[in-house]
Formats: sequence, structure tokens, C-alpha cells
Amino acid sequence: MIQKSDRSHFLMINGRLKREDNNLRFFKYDENNNVVDSKPIAIKGIDEIYLLAKIDLDSYTIAFIADNNILLHIFSSFQSFRGNFFPNTSNSVNKSGFALLKQLRAFDDEVHRLYIAKQITKGHFLNGSNNCKKYKVEFEVDKYLANLDKANTINEIMASEGAFNKNYFKAWNSIIKNQRSFKFIKRSRRPPTDKINCLISYVNTRIYNICLSEIYKTELDPRIGFIHEPNYKAISLHLDIAEIFKPIIGDNIIFTLLNKNEITAKDFKTDNGRIRFTNEAIKKIEMKIIKKMTEQITIGEQRLTWRQVIRREVNRIKKCIVETNEYEPFIYQ
Repeated sequence: MIQKSDRSHFLMINGRLKREDNNLRFFKYDENNNVVDSKPIAIKGIDEIYLLAKIDLDSYTIAFIADNNILLHIFSSFQSFRGNFFPNTSNSVNKSGFALLKQLRAFDDEVHRLYIAKQITKGHFLNGSNNCKKYKVEFEVDKYLANLDKANTINEIMASEGAFNKNYFKAWNSIIKNQRSFKFIKRSRRPPTDKINCLISYVNTRIYNICLSEIYKTELDPRIGFIHEPNYKAISLHLDIAEIFKPIIGDNIIFTLLNKNEITAKDFKTDNGRIRFTNEAIKKIEMKIIKKMTEQITIGEQRLTWRQVIRREVNRIKKCIVETNEYEPFIYQ
């Protein structure tokens, strides 16, 4: 169990999570599912819990978690993301019927939706190209911005993003030093087919879930995105917000982990033909993410953690939706 100042808890050992009075307690199992240890988890110190092992939960505990507006992020034994348990919107903090109506109307307004989607995608392009600039790798972003500007539909925006990502990921081979183990060839997801894709998928999932947690602290509804279509089974706004922050946070964490040899080929193993991390590797990655999310940067006269920067961005998009303000995405130089 990793517990740090990021208000996130990671359960990586098989066991049981149970309500105990007005708090939680985690009971650790041995290989025979016998309880061998237990630790309290203070409910007031949690925003989200990551389940990365076989964890037993009862409905009484799940209801208690929901009442306290805590998100559960659930992963399979192969460390692939399986879903979220999130509080009922009517039970969640800071939700507004007025904001929901405005968000729905913005989604239904073709011009307004296209504007928001283009601005978010512009943030993705510029933050990605700034990574290349940081590592002195030549990357021409203007042609992708020009194609984005010409887009008249969401599908055309996503096509321009696909073209950008194809060449942006190729540029990684000039950034990542260890080309023997981590050469980027092609993006693969379900499941990742090599070590670099395994690392990208895991870190991206963490960015998605952090963005979802921060959306829950605002008036916006996570079910209604502007680039990624909402559908009968998915929330989507966090996928949009993450487009801005994956290059800034996720990609730079990956570059650091690999170029400093903090993650090497030895940190991966193959089970039934599928690539996964060792538990020690997950701890190293998570400690790096936690450190990054609690790091502060200066914006104007404010000192904000990266979590606060993400929440600030959600609120800036909310103003664009509710008050029809102009919106410029956060660009990190």
C-alpha cells in the first residue's frame, strides 16, 4: 500500500477493504487468503483509491466510499485499466443543474462544441511540440495546427490529432536513449504489444484518472465530453482534459524514468504472452507520479500543484461553457 501526500491510495497486495466505524481498514492476505496484517486508512485523507490487486469489498463499504465522494479506479491483474466506481452525480460535491444544462447545450451547439474541441487539441499539439523543443528534437507543429484550424467536424479534429500523434511518437526515438529496449514503432493499446506501449498506457491511464478526480471537484459533469463522444457506457470529459496534460505530465515522466534508467527492461515480465510491470516497477512509477502531482509551479501570482492546475483548467473550460468566455488551453513552456 502506497500512501503519500497526493490524497491517493494504492492497494497493490491482495486483501480486503472494509468500513470500520467512520473510517476504512485494509486487511492484508497471505497466499492462502488468510489475514496477516491490517492498517487503518483515514477517510478524510482520501480523494481516490487505486485497486491494483485482488481486493474484496462489500456493499456496505462501497456505499460508505460513495457517501464520502471517493473514486475507485480498478485495474486487472495485468495492470490494464478496467473501470471506475464513482459517486452518484446527485450525491457529489459542487454539482449544479444550471451548469449541467449549459454543458449539454454547449455539446449540442455544433459551433461551441467545435471551438472547445479545437482549443483542447491545440493545447495537446503545442505541449507535445514543446517537449520536442525541450529535448532539442526538430518537430514542425505549424502544419498540424493549420489542419486543425481547417477542421469542420469532430472527426476531422480527431484525424488531425491522429496525424500529429503518429509523428510525435516517432520523435520519441530521438528523445529516449535506450532504443534497444524502448524503441517506439507503433502505438498499441489493448493489450500493449511492447514495453514502451505498456508504459505509455499505464501512465496515460493515471493521467485520465487524475483528471476525472479533479473534474469531480468542479461543477462540470464528467459524462459529457467535447472531443470524445459520450455514450451509454462511458464518461468522456476526463479524456478531453487529459489531452492537454498527457504531454506535460505523463510524457515527461516517461522520458525521465527511461533516460535516468529508473525503469529498465528488467522491470517488465510476461504472463500468458502479455507484458506487465513488476510490483516494484509500479511503486517506482507511482512515486514519480505522486512527486510530480505535488510539485508546484507559478501561474501569475499563484503557486499551484499540478492537480490544482488541472482543476483550474476544468474551471476555465466551465467558464467557456457557462459564460461563453474565450478559452485558451494551458501551455507549459
